[in-house]
Amino acid sequence: MTDSHEHDVALSFAGEDRAYVEMVAEQLKARGVSIFYDRYEQADLWGKDLYVHLTEVYRSKARYTLMFISKHYKDKVWTNHERRAAQSRAIEESEEYILPARFDDTDIPGVLPTVGFIDLRTNSPVEVALLVCEKLGVRPLSMKADQVPSPKNPTLDGEASFNYSSHNGHFRIGEGYLEFDTHWTKASNTSIHCYTDSTNLRGIALVPRGAELKSIPSIEKLDFTNRVRTPEIGRIVVLQNTHGIYAALKVLEIKDDTRGDAEDYLRFQYWILQDGSSNFASLDKR
Repeated sequence: MTDSHEHDVALSFAGEDRAYVEMVAEQLKARGVSIFYDRYEQADLWGKDLYVHLTEVYRSKARYTLMFISKHYKDKVWTNHERRAAQSRAIEESEEYILPARFDDTDIPGVLPTVGFIDLRTNSPVEVALLVCEKLGVRPLSMKADQVPSPKNPTLDGEASFNYSSHNGHFRIGEGYLEFDTHWTKASNTSIHCYTDSTNLRGIALVPRGAELKSIPSIEKLDFTNRVRTPEIGRIVVLQNTHGIYAALKVLEIKDDTRGDAEDYLRFQYWILQDGSSNFASLDKR
């Protein structure tokens, strides 16, 4: 809902508070709010004079600055730079510009205790996003219910489990260029359909039956030409995202509510190749 500004909201926070802030960012993005969030801007920030660029962002390029205040925020060089840029804008504005959100009661220079704030100790990331939408005049319910962000494991390897009848069957693994938005639908209680129908998947291939991580054949020998594959329990699929990164996923457990189970449920183990190669043997952690 941008007006003359490049962003509706610029997020200012300390790195130690990123996990919470990223959930707010995802909820805002899903509701059509234009935000400045450093992780979404990595390519644009690359090579820029950050001192100059961030001054412009927090002083003139956003309608509001959402300031996540904490004990970490107070002591960081870059957060203080962002704060000073935002405060210089606030001095010139006849309306509120800085929107404080507090993790704790840390005093921040220039942020008066009389300024209204959101208490993050009693508000979830979704609630913060909804309050921002209300401030902006965005109608949160104009977003379809099935467009809320899907669950996510940001780590490069691990296990994931979820109800594949929720979030249109989507579950995300990894982060940034290493993210895979996996997509699943019901087949049976022993196999499941896996698709490339998501924003960042390029291809999917089935690994031969019985193969384990260390024995995945050369990627060039796998068939990525179908948009859907149907692995059974114990089978591995290899995914490639639109950045050329590979991930291997091994199906561990499937439940199907049409076959006597309480819910539709999928559990899988996964490994993402951070180095951009196609060699999974070095990652064998079974």
